[in-house]
Amino acid sequence: MAFLRSKNTAKPDFTALDIQTSASTLPIPIVYGRTKIGANVIFYGGFRVAPGSTRGKGVGGKGGGGKGGGGAAQSYTYYADILMGLCEGPIQGVGLVYKNQSLYVLLELDLGLYTGTTPQTPNAYFVSRYPAQTLAYQGTAYVWAPNYNLGDTATVGNHNFEVIGILAGTGVNGIDADPAQVIYDFLTNAQYGAGYSAASISSTALFGAGGDASLQSYCRTMGIAFSPKIESQEPASSILTRWLKLLNCAAVWSGGLLKFIPYGDTAIAQGAQTAYSTTFSIPTPTPLSNGGIPAFVQVCTPAQFVSDGGVIYTETGGAFAFIGAQIPTAPFTYGMVTPGTYIFGVADEGKPVTVTFTAQALGGYSPNLTPVYALTDNNFVADGSKDPVEVERADIYSLPTIQRLEALSRSNQYAALPVEARDQASIEIFGPRVGPVIAANEICDEAIVAPIVAQTILQRELYVRTKFTFKLSWEFCLLDPMDVVTLTDSNLGLSNYPVRVISIEEDDRGLLTVTAEELVAGVSTGQFYPSGSTAGAFSQNTAVPAVPVNTPLIFEPPLAATGGVAQIWVGGSGAGGTVAQWGGANVWVSLEGTTYSQVATITAPLRQGFLTAALPLAAGWDPTDTLSVNLAESQGALAGTSQAAAQQGATLSLVESELLAYQTATLVSGNAYNLTGLARGLCGTTPSASHASGAPFARLDGAVVQYDLPAGLAGKTLYFKFQSFNAFGGGEQDLSTCAVYAFTAPVVSSSGGAPPYPIATQLRAGIPLDLGQVISVPTLADDWGLITAAVTDTTDLGSIPVASHPIATALLSGNVDLGAIVSLVTVSDDFGGVANDGAAQTITLGTVP
Repeated sequence: MAFLRSKNTAKPDFTALDIQTSASTLPIPIVYGRTKIGANVIFYGGFRVAPGSTRGKGVGGKGGGGKGGGGAAQSYTYYADILMGLCEGPIQGVGLVYKNQSLYVLLELDLGLYTGTTPQTPNAYFVSRYPAQTLAYQGTAYVWAPNYNLGDTATVGNHNFEVIGILAGTGVNGIDADPAQVIYDFLTNAQYGAGYSAASISSTALFGAGGDASLQSYCRTMGIAFSPKIESQEPASSILTRWLKLLNCAAVWSGGLLKFIPYGDTAIAQGAQTAYSTTFSIPTPTPLSNGGIPAFVQVCTPAQFVSDGGVIYTETGGAFAFIGAQIPTAPFTYGMVTPGTYIFGVADEGKPVTVTFTAQALGGYSPNLTPVYALTDNNFVADGSKDPVEVERADIYSLPTIQRLEALSRSNQYAALPVEARDQASIEIFGPRVGPVIAANEICDEAIVAPIVAQTILQRELYVRTKFTFKLSWEFCLLDPMDVVTLTDSNLGLSNYPVRVISIEEDDRGLLTVTAEELVAGVSTGQFYPSGSTAGAFSQNTAVPAVPVNTPLIFEPPLAATGGVAQIWVGGSGAGGTVAQWGGANVWVSLEGTTYSQVATITAPLRQGFLTAALPLAAGWDPTDTLSVNLAESQGALAGTSQAAAQQGATLSLVESELLAYQTATLVSGNAYNLTGLARGLCGTTPSASHASGAPFARLDGAVVQYDLPAGLAGKTLYFKFQSFNAFGGGEQDLSTCAVYAFTAPVVSSSGGAPPYPIATQLRAGIPLDLGQVISVPTLADDWGLITAAVTDTTDLGSIPVASHPIATALLSGNVDLGAIVSLVTVSDDFGGVANDGAAQTITLGTVP
């Protein structure tokens, strides 16, 4: 039996996992807030066996109770006295107990709890039974049981406990811990802290009543709270660095004090309201009662909750009915007794839903962004021939547009859950790139806290990408990291440009090398965005059918716009302005409208629309006329440029067949713009008449795919299909259902007319050719005329390899050995069919004897 084995004092290889251990070398965990940890068996004794009822048939044999018979099999129940250590105390209590695959509370398992106070008296039962072995375990929380029922396996089993730990409930959500208080306790606690002096911590930078720039006010305003658990040995600096990254904060040593300064750069007033939309699968409560019990899901505290926005089924969009302060008994209904806590009936448990509600900030935050210095060329210390201010800018294509964070799902038994933040605008322009997954097991609120933290990290990674390095003299020695200064540098074109200092180094000459990052307003204060992966591990439907395209752009530009290369430009956007749903389209082309081949893929939406007023005929620079357009169908946005750039085609656009560019784009309303300062008739495309209201408009930029037109297709009618796919790259349209757009290039070839040989023409053009299965009815054919007629056209299909005749070659060489007659044939010659009219090759095998 396991309890008779020698004691194993070796430290387990994986101590960060939530598994029960029994080792003397493990550090005592520290638990803040409310989270789940594995227990450590610290005492085991008094093992005993209690016979149970007999079961099954007996087995006859030597010593059995009579001929051919036997006693029934005996069952046993095992008991032991046990102590299981939890963590540093004092804790507030224990919630659920996870024993093997089942859930309990302490009372159901007859377990008692010592919260880990100091002093802490020894357990009276263990003192009486084991006086020489019983300890008080001062400052350590543990559970205990006399005669603990081990069941019929004689093993303790795996126990995990939901610990309501240190500072639980101090966070803004009323469940987790306040990050500012956690940091202070972690650094200064005399029992388990890092030994940091409380007098060396700036209390004003760490704590605040609201409306200030303290870390506590920032977290309370943003709704950030967490529940860290420290289970393995790790440097305190490493732990603190990880926490500060999640909290969007920096630690600075200044004036003999350690200060904690958030990166948040936007003032938020107390009571500011935010609309939230969170998706999760309704949990199944445990332990189950007869027929099940309703599910309670708390999305925020009553003080935060402002109003309910409704509940819908995520997959079907069906709306729930609100029944007020009641417990639902029927599907499609939900109630709410306590504001912020939704109640769902048993029939809906396990189903994915989307809950919309409005919450308010319980505190206010006001960052200190006042520049402490206005640095100019006169302040920078030059270093040789280098510019006094050096700039380093990260490549946008190396930065993530999707950030995933691994949190713990409190509503799903603290299972690890990926929470995703996306920057959709950057995804559409630069493509989806996923950053390294950030382990954030400190976060157990996957509905609100995790999405905000993930979004803040993503925004800083993506938008704060420029760093400045410069040197200052010792007179700026009062400058601290996280201070804001402005830079003016004529060479770089900087004028009072705000930056945030992130590091300062002093050399042996007393010069200060300062590194600063650009201060981009708004990106360092995260906003809530619905997460694609939330409670219940619900994932989005990546195969949702894509919407079709608006009337696409198909345009053959003049050779002056393509450098002399004949091209066709194509582009498209999702119908109905569905920018977020539409991911792009595959472009297919056919010569006869039946057999299609893919020639390109559109990956960005075309900014297209129509004219809302007539545009008079003009040429050259047109400073008087106004081009009024509406881009609602593509949800497009336009920006202006300089006159010189417009005249060079920087804002190149297409109105019917005229290429033009604009200098100024004035937003009128929604997606309607007035474009003025027009460069008309670019590349020789001056029209013969004015453009009427309703004429198509398209902004020609990187969303336009340029397809080189093969010479064999000039002047031919081409048939296009645009097969849409969704934002995830799936949900492609059925090609047979896509609309057909016929286009005839205005350039006429020497032969003109419809292609007499469509297969040959397509082969010559280099378009991939798929004629379907052999058994299918032919849909495309070339008519080469009669065999006796004169040759009018030819197509070189390449050479046909000549099949060799290995047996014949060996015979002609006079040396052949085909092996034994019974052997398998390893080589053969194909001399054609018996019915062939003529022999392709003859070999003289000699005379018959």
